Amino acid sequence: MGLPMNAPLHTILIIDDEVDNLHALERTLKNVAEVLTAESGAQGLKLIEQRPIELVICDQRMPQMTGIDFFKILKEKHPDIVRIILTGYTDIEDLISAINEVGLYRYITKPWNNHELGIVIQRALEHHDAQKQNRTLVQELKRMNESLEKTVSDRTHELKEANHKLQELSLTDDLTHLRNGRFFKEKMAEELNRSLRYKHPVSIILLDIDHFKKINDVFGHKTGDQALQKIAHILQKNIRNTDFAARIGGEEFVILLPETSKPQAQDMAERLRKAISKTMIFSREKKMKKQPLTASFGVSSYPHDKTKNAKKLLALADKALYRAKKKGRNRIEG
Repeated sequence: MGLPMNAPLHTILIIDDEVDNLHALERTLKNVAEVLTAESGAQGLKLIEQRPIELVICDQRMPQMTGIDFFKILKEKHPDIVRIILTGYTDIEDLISAINEVGLYRYITKPWNNHELGIVIQRALEHHDAQKQNRTLVQELKRMNESLEKTVSDRTHELKEANHKLQELSLTDDLTHLRNGRFFKEKMAEELNRSLRYKHPVSIILLDIDHFKKINDVFGHKTGDQALQKIAHILQKNIRNTDFAARIGGEEFVILLPETSKPQAQDMAERLRKAISKTMIFSREKKMKKQPLTASFGVSSYPHDKTKNAKKLLALADKALYRAKKKGRNRIEG
Protein backbone atom coordinates (compact mmCIF):
# COMPACT_ATOMS: atom_id res chain seq x y z
CA MET A 1 0.00 0.00 0.00
CA GLY A 2 1.17 3.55 -0.77
CA LEU A 3 1.16 6.45 1.65
CA PRO A 4 -2.21 8.16 2.12
CA MET A 5 -2.65 11.62 0.59
CA ASN A 6 -1.12 14.46 2.64
CA ALA A 7 0.92 11.99 4.71
CA PRO A 8 3.89 13.71 6.45
CA LEU A 9 7.19 13.31 4.56
CA HIS A 10 9.31 13.58 7.71
CA THR A 11 9.29 12.30 11.27
CA ILE A 12 10.40 14.39 14.26
CA LEU A 13 11.22 13.05 17.72
CA ILE A 14 10.79 15.41 20.71
CA ILE A 15 12.42 14.45 24.02
CA ASP A 16 11.57 16.33 27.23
CA ASP A 17 10.86 15.19 30.76
CA GLU A 18 8.20 17.94 31.06
CA VAL A 19 4.98 16.62 29.54
CA ASP A 20 3.54 20.11 29.03
CA ASN A 21 6.51 21.02 26.81
CA LEU A 22 6.05 17.83 24.81
CA HIS A 23 2.38 18.58 24.19
CA ALA A 24 3.05 22.21 23.29
CA LEU A 25 5.77 21.30 20.77
CA GLU A 26 3.68 18.48 19.35
CA ARG A 27 0.74 20.84 18.73
CA THR A 28 3.00 23.39 17.06
CA LEU A 29 4.82 20.94 14.77
CA LYS A 30 2.18 18.34 13.89
CA ASN A 31 1.42 20.13 10.61
CA VAL A 32 5.11 20.18 9.66
CA ALA A 33 5.87 16.48 10.18
CA GLU A 34 4.82 13.35 12.02
CA VAL A 35 5.72 13.92 15.68
CA LEU A 36 6.89 11.28 18.14
CA THR A 37 7.55 12.06 21.82
CA ALA A 38 9.68 10.59 24.58
CA GLU A 39 10.14 11.58 28.22
CA SER A 40 13.79 10.49 28.53
CA GLY A 41 16.92 10.00 26.45
CA ALA A 42 16.79 6.24 26.92
CA GLN A 43 13.21 6.09 25.65
CA GLY A 44 14.18 8.29 22.72
CA LEU A 45 17.06 5.98 21.70
CA LYS A 46 14.68 3.02 21.63
CA LEU A 47 12.28 4.84 19.29
CA ILE A 48 15.15 5.80 16.95
CA GLU A 49 16.14 2.13 16.62
CA GLN A 50 12.57 1.20 15.69
CA ARG A 51 11.90 3.57 12.77
CA PRO A 52 13.46 6.26 10.55
CA ILE A 53 13.62 9.73 12.12
CA GLU A 54 14.99 12.83 10.38
CA LEU A 55 15.17 15.32 13.27
CA VAL A 56 15.39 15.25 17.07
CA ILE A 57 14.57 18.11 19.45
CA CYS A 58 15.89 17.34 22.92
CA ASP A 59 15.70 19.33 26.17
CA GLN A 60 19.10 20.04 27.76
CA ARG A 61 18.09 19.74 31.41
CA MET A 62 16.84 16.20 32.03
CA PRO A 63 17.58 13.73 34.83
CA GLN A 64 19.88 10.77 34.16
CA MET A 65 20.87 11.92 30.63
CA THR A 66 21.23 15.57 29.57
CA GLY A 67 20.51 16.74 26.03
CA ILE A 68 24.25 17.04 25.25
CA ASP A 69 24.90 13.51 26.58
CA PHE A 70 22.04 12.20 24.43
CA PHE A 71 23.35 13.91 21.29
CA LYS A 72 26.87 12.51 21.83
CA ILE A 73 25.37 9.03 21.55
CA LEU A 74 23.12 10.03 18.64
CA LYS A 75 25.98 11.59 16.64
CA GLU A 76 27.98 8.36 16.94
CA LYS A 77 25.11 6.00 16.09
CA HIS A 78 23.02 8.13 13.70
CA PRO A 79 25.13 11.05 12.38
CA ASP A 80 22.61 11.95 9.65
CA ILE A 81 19.80 12.85 12.08
CA VAL A 82 19.49 16.64 12.52
CA ARG A 83 20.06 17.65 16.15
CA ILE A 84 18.35 20.65 17.84
CA ILE A 85 18.61 21.31 21.57
CA LEU A 86 15.97 23.05 23.71
CA THR A 87 17.43 25.18 26.48
CA GLY A 88 16.88 28.07 28.84
CA TYR A 89 18.61 31.36 27.94
CA THR A 90 20.93 31.10 30.97
CA ASP A 91 22.37 27.81 29.70
CA ILE A 92 23.49 29.13 26.28
CA GLU A 93 27.06 29.96 27.34
CA ASP A 94 27.52 26.41 28.65
CA LEU A 95 26.30 25.00 25.33
CA ILE A 96 28.70 26.94 23.09
CA SER A 97 31.68 24.66 23.75
CA ALA A 98 29.59 21.54 23.10
CA ILE A 99 27.95 22.71 19.86
CA ASN A 100 30.69 21.41 17.52
CA GLU A 101 31.33 18.35 19.66
CA VAL A 102 27.80 17.00 19.22
CA GLY A 103 27.11 18.59 15.81
CA LEU A 104 24.11 20.73 16.78
CA TYR A 105 22.17 22.30 13.91
CA ARG A 106 20.59 24.97 16.15
CA TYR A 107 19.54 25.65 19.72
CA ILE A 108 16.07 26.94 20.69
CA THR A 109 15.57 29.00 23.83
CA LYS A 110 12.57 28.85 26.12
CA PRO A 111 10.04 30.34 25.79
CA TRP A 112 9.95 29.87 22.03
CA ASN A 113 7.91 31.73 19.41
CA ASN A 114 5.70 29.20 17.60
CA HIS A 115 5.94 30.99 14.24
CA GLU A 116 9.73 31.19 14.38
CA LEU A 117 9.97 27.62 15.67
CA GLY A 118 7.98 26.35 12.66
CA ILE A 119 10.34 28.17 10.27
CA VAL A 120 13.44 26.80 12.03
CA ILE A 121 12.15 23.23 11.87
CA GLN A 122 11.19 23.55 8.19
CA ARG A 123 14.68 24.87 7.42
CA ALA A 124 16.23 22.05 9.44
CA LEU A 125 14.29 19.43 7.47
CA GLU A 126 15.32 21.15 4.23
CA HIS A 127 18.90 21.00 5.53
CA HIS A 128 18.51 17.25 6.16
CA ASP A 129 17.09 16.68 2.66
CA ALA A 130 19.85 18.78 1.07
CA GLN A 131 22.55 16.86 2.93
CA LYS A 132 20.95 13.56 1.96
CA GLN A 133 20.79 14.68 -1.68
CA ASN A 134 24.42 15.82 -1.49
CA ARG A 135 25.52 12.40 -0.26
CA THR A 136 23.61 10.75 -3.08
CA LEU A 137 25.19 13.04 -5.65
CA VAL A 138 28.68 12.36 -4.28
CA GLN A 139 28.11 8.61 -4.54
CA GLU A 140 26.95 9.00 -8.13
CA LEU A 141 29.98 11.13 -8.97
CA LYS A 142 32.36 8.51 -7.59
CA ARG A 143 30.89 5.97 -10.02
CA MET A 144 31.39 8.20 -13.06
CA ASN A 145 34.29 7.49 -15.40
CA GLU A 146 36.90 9.89 -16.73
CA SER A 147 34.70 11.01 -19.61
CA LEU A 148 32.42 12.75 -17.07
CA GLU A 149 35.12 14.85 -15.37
CA LYS A 150 33.51 18.13 -16.44
CA THR A 151 30.18 17.06 -14.95
CA VAL A 152 31.96 16.11 -11.73
CA SER A 153 33.51 19.59 -11.56
CA ASP A 154 30.16 21.28 -12.15
CA ARG A 155 28.38 19.23 -9.52
CA THR A 156 31.16 19.82 -6.97
CA HIS A 157 30.75 23.56 -7.49
CA GLU A 158 27.00 23.23 -6.91
CA LEU A 159 27.62 21.31 -3.70
CA LYS A 160 30.01 23.99 -2.44
CA GLU A 161 27.40 26.65 -3.20
CA ALA A 162 24.71 24.66 -1.38
CA ASN A 163 26.93 24.18 1.68
CA HIS A 164 27.81 27.88 1.66
CA LYS A 165 24.10 28.76 1.65
CA LEU A 166 23.45 26.35 4.51
CA GLN A 167 26.26 27.98 6.49
CA GLU A 168 24.76 31.41 5.82
CA LEU A 169 21.36 30.21 7.05
CA SER A 170 22.89 29.00 10.33
CA LEU A 171 24.21 32.53 11.01
CA THR A 172 21.09 34.44 9.92
CA ASP A 173 17.89 35.30 11.79
CA ASP A 174 15.06 33.65 9.84
CA LEU A 175 12.46 36.37 10.43
CA THR A 176 14.40 39.63 9.90
CA HIS A 177 17.25 38.30 7.71
CA LEU A 178 19.73 40.15 9.93
CA ARG A 179 22.65 38.22 11.37
CA ASN A 180 21.97 36.36 14.62
CA GLY A 181 23.54 36.51 18.06
CA ARG A 182 26.05 33.75 17.38
CA PHE A 183 27.54 35.61 14.43
CA PHE A 184 27.42 38.94 16.32
CA LYS A 185 29.55 37.65 19.20
CA GLU A 186 32.24 36.51 16.76
CA LYS A 187 32.13 39.82 14.86
CA MET A 188 32.19 41.89 18.04
CA ALA A 189 35.25 40.10 19.45
CA GLU A 190 37.02 40.48 16.10
CA GLU A 191 36.23 44.21 15.83
CA LEU A 192 37.24 44.97 19.44
CA ASN A 193 40.59 43.22 18.92
CA ARG A 194 41.14 45.34 15.82
CA SER A 195 40.29 48.50 17.77
CA LEU A 196 42.75 47.57 20.52
CA ARG A 197 45.49 46.92 17.96
CA TYR A 198 45.08 50.16 16.02
CA LYS A 199 43.85 52.39 18.89
CA HIS A 200 40.52 53.12 17.17
CA PRO A 201 37.20 53.59 19.00
CA VAL A 202 34.35 51.13 18.62
CA SER A 203 30.77 51.48 19.89
CA ILE A 204 27.70 49.33 20.52
CA ILE A 205 24.05 50.34 20.32
CA LEU A 206 21.60 47.96 22.01
CA LEU A 207 17.90 48.58 21.36
CA ASP A 208 14.70 46.96 22.49
CA ILE A 209 11.16 47.50 21.13
CA ASP A 210 8.98 49.15 23.79
CA HIS A 211 5.94 47.19 25.06
CA PHE A 212 6.53 44.38 22.57
CA LYS A 213 4.54 41.86 24.61
CA LYS A 214 1.57 44.24 24.49
CA ILE A 215 1.89 44.48 20.71
CA ASN A 216 1.74 40.68 20.45
CA ASP A 217 -1.15 40.43 22.92
CA VAL A 218 -3.28 43.22 21.36
CA PHE A 219 -2.43 42.96 17.67
CA GLY A 220 -1.36 39.31 17.38
CA HIS A 221 1.98 37.62 16.71
CA LYS A 222 1.75 38.22 12.96
CA THR A 223 1.73 41.98 13.53
CA GLY A 224 4.51 41.53 16.11
CA ASP A 225 6.60 39.79 13.43
CA GLN A 226 5.91 42.69 11.06
CA ALA A 227 7.11 45.12 13.73
CA LEU A 228 10.39 43.20 14.03
CA GLN A 229 10.82 43.23 10.26
CA LYS A 230 10.17 46.99 10.12
CA ILE A 231 12.78 47.64 12.79
CA ALA A 232 15.29 45.51 10.88
CA HIS A 233 14.55 47.47 7.69
CA ILE A 234 15.03 50.81 9.49
CA LEU A 235 18.38 49.68 10.89
CA GLN A 236 19.64 48.48 7.52
CA LYS A 237 18.48 51.69 5.83
CA ASN A 238 20.10 54.08 8.33
CA ILE A 239 23.39 52.50 9.38
CA ARG A 240 26.62 52.85 7.41
CA ASN A 241 28.08 50.15 5.14
CA THR A 242 30.81 49.60 7.73
CA ASP A 243 28.31 49.10 10.59
CA PHE A 244 26.79 45.76 11.49
CA ALA A 245 23.26 45.02 12.78
CA ALA A 246 21.95 41.80 14.33
CA ARG A 247 18.89 40.48 16.13
CA ILE A 248 20.06 38.86 19.37
CA GLY A 249 16.79 38.23 21.21
CA GLY A 250 13.03 38.25 20.87
CA GLU A 251 12.66 42.02 20.43
CA GLU A 252 16.28 43.01 21.01
CA PHE A 253 18.68 44.25 18.35
CA VAL A 254 22.31 45.34 18.43
CA ILE A 255 24.47 47.51 16.18
CA LEU A 256 28.27 47.39 16.07
CA LEU A 257 29.87 50.65 14.92
CA PRO A 258 33.60 50.38 14.09
CA GLU A 259 35.77 53.50 14.41
CA THR A 260 32.90 55.34 16.13
CA SER A 261 33.16 57.39 19.34
CA LYS A 262 30.47 57.36 22.00
CA PRO A 263 29.04 60.81 21.05
CA GLN A 264 28.85 59.68 17.41
CA ALA A 265 27.12 56.45 18.46
CA GLN A 266 24.61 58.42 20.54
CA ASP A 267 23.87 60.62 17.51
CA MET A 268 23.27 57.49 15.44
CA ALA A 269 20.99 56.09 18.16
CA GLU A 270 18.98 59.31 18.16
CA ARG A 271 18.51 59.16 14.36
CA LEU A 272 17.31 55.58 14.69
CA ARG A 273 15.01 56.45 17.61
CA LYS A 274 13.36 59.20 15.58
CA ALA A 275 12.99 56.99 12.50
CA ILE A 276 11.39 54.21 14.55
CA SER A 277 9.00 56.58 16.37
CA LYS A 278 7.63 57.73 12.97
CA THR A 279 6.72 54.14 12.09
CA MET A 280 3.19 52.76 12.51
CA ILE A 281 2.06 49.15 12.77
CA PHE A 282 -1.33 47.99 11.53
CA SER A 283 -3.50 44.97 12.22
CA ARG A 284 -5.97 44.02 9.50
CA GLU A 285 -7.46 41.42 11.83
CA LYS A 286 -8.28 44.22 14.31
CA LYS A 287 -10.07 46.41 11.73
CA MET A 288 -6.91 48.28 10.69
CA LYS A 289 -6.11 49.26 14.28
CA LYS A 290 -2.77 51.08 14.37
CA GLN A 291 -0.11 52.10 16.86
CA PRO A 292 3.27 53.86 16.63
CA LEU A 293 6.44 51.90 17.31
CA THR A 294 9.06 53.13 19.77
CA ALA A 295 12.31 51.66 21.06
CA SER A 296 14.73 52.26 23.94
CA PHE A 297 18.49 52.42 23.45
CA GLY A 298 21.66 51.73 25.44
CA VAL A 299 25.10 52.82 24.18
CA SER A 300 28.61 51.74 25.22
CA SER A 301 32.02 52.42 23.69
CA TYR A 302 35.71 51.61 23.82
CA PRO A 303 37.82 53.34 25.04
CA HIS A 304 35.26 55.75 26.57
CA ASP A 305 33.83 53.13 28.98
CA LYS A 306 37.30 51.86 29.96
CA THR A 307 36.84 48.16 29.27
CA LYS A 308 38.71 46.01 26.77
CA ASN A 309 36.41 43.02 27.22
CA ALA A 310 33.69 42.41 24.58
CA LYS A 311 31.33 40.72 27.04
CA LYS A 312 31.64 43.59 29.55
CA LEU A 313 31.15 46.18 26.81
CA LEU A 314 27.90 44.50 25.81
CA ALA A 315 26.86 44.30 29.48
CA LEU A 316 27.37 48.07 29.83
CA ALA A 317 25.10 48.70 26.84
CA ASP A 318 22.53 46.36 28.40
CA LYS A 319 22.63 48.30 31.69
CA ALA A 320 22.20 51.56 29.80
CA LEU A 321 19.22 50.08 27.95
CA TYR A 322 17.68 49.05 31.27
CA ARG A 323 18.05 52.64 32.52
CA ALA A 324 16.31 53.91 29.37
CA LYS A 325 13.40 51.55 30.08
CA LYS A 326 13.19 52.62 33.73
CA LYS A 327 13.19 56.32 32.78
CA GLY A 328 10.13 56.04 30.55
CA ARG A 329 11.24 54.31 27.33
CA ASN A 330 11.67 55.82 23.85
CA ARG A 331 14.99 57.32 24.92
CA ILE A 332 18.75 56.81 24.87
CA GLU A 333 21.07 56.13 27.79
CA GLY A 334 24.80 55.49 27.80
